[in-house]
Amino acid sequence: MSAFVSAGYRRALVPVHRALFDQRSAALVSVSIWRRAYTTPLVNNTTPRVNNSTLVKNTGLRVLFFGQGAVGIECLKMMIKELKSDSSCMSSIEVVCLPAKYEASKEDEGGPPPKPGSAKEKGQKKKKSFMSRGRINKTNDTMETTSVSEIASSASLRVRYISQAPGRPPQISFFDQRDAFRFDIAIIAMNLRQVPMNLLKGIRLGGIKVHESLLPKYRGPTPMQTAILNEETVTGVSIIECRDSRDDGRILAQVPYTIPPNTTYKDLSAALGHLGSRLLVKTLQNLEYTRKLAAHQDQKQATYTPVYTTNDFKIVWEKMGAKEIYRKYRAFHGFVPIHTIWRRKDIMNVLLIKGMYLPNPKLPLMTEDFYNRPPGTMFFMRKSTYIEVPCIDGDRLHLTLLRVVGRTDKNAQGFVNGYLRLNGGLRMLTDPVERKKPTPKFVYPPGHPKENVEQECLDDDVGF
Repeated sequence: MSAFVSAGYRRALVPVHRALFDQRSAALVSVSIWRRAYTTPLVNNTTPRVNNSTLVKNTGLRVLFFGQGAVGIECLKMMIKELKSDSSCMSSIEVVCLPAKYEASKEDEGGPPPKPGSAKEKGQKKKKSFMSRGRINKTNDTMETTSVSEIASSASLRVRYISQAPGRPPQISFFDQRDAFRFDIAIIAMNLRQVPMNLLKGIRLGGIKVHESLLPKYRGPTPMQTAILNEETVTGVSIIECRDSRDDGRILAQVPYTIPPNTTYKDLSAALGHLGSRLLVKTLQNLEYTRKLAAHQDQKQATYTPVYTTNDFKIVWEKMGAKEIYRKYRAFHGFVPIHTIWRRKDIMNVLLIKGMYLPNPKLPLMTEDFYNRPPGTMFFMRKSTYIEVPCIDGDRLHLTLLRVVGRTDKNAQGFVNGYLRLNGGLRMLTDPVERKKPTPKFVYPPGHPKENVEQECLDDDVGF
């Protein structure tokens, strides 16, 4: 009744008819009793005010949602839309996610440079001190503008956060096994390694997971990145039952998706999130039917995806051709940018490549000396929109957006004006070089046509 009071209903006296037994006449008598009640609303809006902690309805599934990334955002948006509909299959939603923002160090945010002559400036504090300046922060370098927690907060949903100490399983803040009994089902749209699986045992219908591949192919945490790296043309979304930390549950629903050419991880995650969110709602609306027809996965056809590390995001100029580098860029664009080492004078910098493409082979070269320089050399023109780079396979790449870690993003023209001074005089490196030593000559792999060709070092290359 308090919900109707908050909605602005008018109090009034209304008659309530009751049938009573009259002992004198030995008959039932209708008696009118006047009681105070709430009748017409004071405002046109007749929707009761909802609780600030969660959207609640009288009937339907009580959902505990685990979400992260673009797929989690799309699924949560579609679930909220379904929850607000008149014939919703859900009664309430509570959200569990990772913290949206992490505190970055001053060096990651482009803090003040070390004092001249200090141990930090000389590189004596740590053996790999340059990496402390060039640490790649996944949270800062991803390209998502919104988060699951922001979507949930805007819809007045209750949000809990996952915390995980080193060497310990993940935990949910202010949540224990007794709280799990309040929910009917758990929906997971994130990495299972970050979900406290012991809590699913207390949920009545267990959990279902939105997985971004056609299972049993590409189980694991990185199915979209692996599909792009392996040059797959078809992927999809699977809705599976989830009882443990493995993606081997029964398949409730699947839908394929054709990967367009030059698709990046950012584009693919948005497309699969849009597709998977609608498939998830359809599955929830027909949950009993889909569970009756659920299919077991073929364990013999199962493949697994790895957990990618910093070395997987590195460009190896001595081994990777232009197409392989571009494929790696597409696989991690919007996840973690690929990077290389850039030497400016005697300082090693981590250079993030945030925009590139394969040019038309018929496009003329920037200079006649293009293929005489080693792979990774930067060629430019002052008013050009790209930086041209040769690769080990004789092909070339065009870089359009770059960022020195600790600085801001720069397009090709801004990077040239700010950092480059000699056309073809700077070469990007695979690994850092020891301080106060010249940049070593590029070593071609055995069997390469230029294996015995001597490479000259220009001023920017040497660092003096």
